[in-house]
Formats: sequence, C-alpha cells, structure tokens
Amino acid sequence: MQDDARKSEVAVNSPDHTSGQQPHLVLILLFDGVQSLSFSGPADVFAAAGDMTSETCRYEVRTASLDGGPVHASGGLTVQPDHGTKDVGKAGTLIVPGTDGIPDLDRAMVAAVGSLARRAQRVASVGTGAFLLADAGLLDGRRAATHWEFADELARRFPAVEADVRDTVVRDGRITTSGGAASGLELAIALVEDDLGRETAQQVARFLVTYHRGPGGQLQFVEPLDPDARSPVLRAVQRRILDDPADDLSIRSLSHRAGFSERHFTRLFRAQVGMSAREYVERARVAAASRLLTETPRSPESIARETGFGTQATMLRSFHRVLRISPLDYRERFS
Repeated sequence: MQDDARKSEVAVNSPDHTSGQQPHLVLILLFDGVQSLSFSGPADVFAAAGDMTSETCRYEVRTASLDGGPVHASGGLTVQPDHGTKDVGKAGTLIVPGTDGIPDLDRAMVAAVGSLARRAQRVASVGTGAFLLADAGLLDGRRAATHWEFADELARRFPAVEADVRDTVVRDGRITTSGGAASGLELAIALVEDDLGRETAQQVARFLVTYHRGPGGQLQFVEPLDPDARSPVLRAVQRRILDDPADDLSIRSLSHRAGFSERHFTRLFRAQVGMSAREYVERARVAAASRLLTETPRSPESIARETGFGTQATMLRSFHRVLRISPLDYRERFS
C-alpha cells in the first residue's frame, strides 16, 4: 500500500533547469468559484516558457482540487483537476488563484494550502487568492498584493499582513502575490525570469502579447480618493475640492472655509480622511484630469490648467506620484 501511495504522489527535485532531470512542477490549486483567467493565464505562461527552452528547462503544469473532483470556475466553466491535494507531494511552485470576490475560507482548503505551501519551494497567489495564503498564516509579517478592491478588507481581516495596492506584483521572500486576474500573467512571467532570465521572460511576454512588466501599478485602475470624513464641515471641504479642483485649494484657503486654524484643520483632516489635505487635493486633481484625458480630446496642457495643476510638468509629476504612470500613457490605455 505504501508503494502505491508513493507512486500516486506528484514530486519534483530542486529546479535545476540545466540538468535535464525531473521537471519543475507548477501546481495550481483549484476550487469552486475560481476565476478562470487567474489560473489559465499562469498555466499558459509556464507552458510557453517550457516550449521555448525545451532543452534546458521542463515545466510541468498540474492542477489539484481538495478531493480531486471537478470544480466550477467563473464563466460557467467546469474544470477537471489532475489530482486531489492529498495526492500531491513536493511542488516547485504552488499557485493559489483568486475568485471574483473574496474566496470561501473553508477550513479544509486553508489547511491544504498551508500543507502544500510548506512543501513547495516557492508560493504565489493571484488576486484574492492572497486571502487563502493569509488565512493559512503564510503572509504574516509580509507585504502582499491582492485585487485593489479588496485590499482594505485583507488588511482588516489580517492585521499582520501589509496589503499593498500600489504594485501589481509583490515579492516578499519565497512568496509572490499579484493584483487582479490579468496580473497573474505578469506574476508568472516574473517567476520565469527568476528561473530562465530576462530574455526568455521577454520572449514569453511577446508571444502572449502582454507586458513583461506592466507600466504603473494597480492604482491606475483606482479612483484615487479615500472615504468621506466624519465631520460635516470637512465633508463640505471635500465636496468643494472635488467640485472645483482648479480653485484656490491651499491649506490657508481650506482652513478658512472650514473655520479652523491651519494647524487644527491639518491635524483633523489627516485624522478623519487618512491623508493630508495636500495629498487629497493632488489626488482629486489627478482624478479630474484622468476623466478629462479619457473622455475628451483636450490637450494635456489644457487639462492641466483646467484641473488646477497649472502646467503639464506639474501634472506629469503628480500622475507619476499617485498613479505611477504618465498622463499620456493613461490616456492611451483607458480612453
């Protein structure tokens, strides 16, 4: 019986891609509700990399569900995994994909994630798959990415995790996490670069017609403003900023409108909004300029004046600071 059990296990040696020995196993965990792109994208990346370097590297991409049974993925797809999680031995790379929302943190699934991760050489998650890693304790004390819409919830549920929405791919030790489902491609390409070098990673990206490293981070997809302040007076200040970003929005002017001293206004605004008033003004102007860039044909110079930046150079610096992308790149990607 023990020999039969050993034969049923999927095992892999250290990822020596020049030895021609056993392949590097990329194991992708599947479960009901899994987002199709978050597992099929990385699978295609590793398959393409293996095809391009067949003499020096062999990736073997396999899938596993908790009991080995079929799972219902997004888009109405039914997927039959290769294995049950108990039949899998040591993986080179464990990938935990995400769902359209927050995945069900089933106790058996979380335990399986922890067990597989302990035996894997490296671990990765795509999108909200980070919740499963976090619940298994794998992200404690680490910086991690997840889909920007759920980053606050990840931080709330798991205070020991530093949720990061700035980058699409975040590395911390042997664990790599990424943002939304499409960023799973970028994550897998980054892992291929670790194994096979930059040139191969770029070849894979070109073959799949995607980015080796996408411009900017997740923040370019986010309306760059935090929730309203609790105070009605400060909420009125926020509305004024949003309604007329080209107005005089200096601390002196805003504090005068609120009826506070500059010092008290500055302290109260940060405490209730989570950022300084200057940061809020900058983000409001970036949000207004972003809409004009994508919804109108106006020139960047005109938009800079209309949204309170004054000059195109000032707008460029703010876009790089807030969204990590230039105004023209933003227009090209989203208009």
